[in-house]
Amino acid sequence: MNAPLKQKNLRSADGLSALDLLLVIAIFSMLAGFVVVSLVRGNRSTYRTSTAVELANLLQKARADSIRRDARELNQMAQVKIFNRKFYSIAIDGDGDGNLDVPLVKSLPEQTELEISGPFPKTYIFNWQGQTVDSQNNSVAPQPIIIGNSSGASGIKFADDGKIVVVPGVKPPAR
Repeated sequence: MNAPLKQKNLRSADGLSALDLLLVIAIFSMLAGFVVVSLVRGNRSTYRTSTAVELANLLQKARADSIRRDARELNQMAQVKIFNRKFYSIAIDGDGDGNLDVPLVKSLPEQTELEISGPFPKTYIFNWQGQTVDSQNNSVAPQPIIIGNSSGASGIKFADDGKIVVVPGVKPPAR
């Protein structure tokens, strides 16, 4: 014969103890801390990459401007100049009158702790073929531009054909 099934008495069930509650709160706090740290680091990386892309786009815009205008004289070649760790400028023919406009000076966003690696100043001049040249109009192969913060660095490299490429996650230079 089968024994009858016993029914549990619901009134005898124990509740959460203070120790159980403290453990749940501690685990939740640790997980929340990891999430916050991950988000902050992710934002730094995102700011760094988007700033590198913005600067690369300005370099490409200057290059395209010199090609479009068939700029053969140095004073007519579009350029980007990096003054220091935070400030740079771009000089292009934005209004289409055939002459370079007054350079537009820009700065890196303050809240991101971003910096451009030196030495300074750096000037990137583009000729009618879209190649980078120096102040004597000789073709040069420019060094990459490195933009970094506490979460790492991104590079802006110049290909042999003159195209400009952003490389995320490069090794930051030693200070």
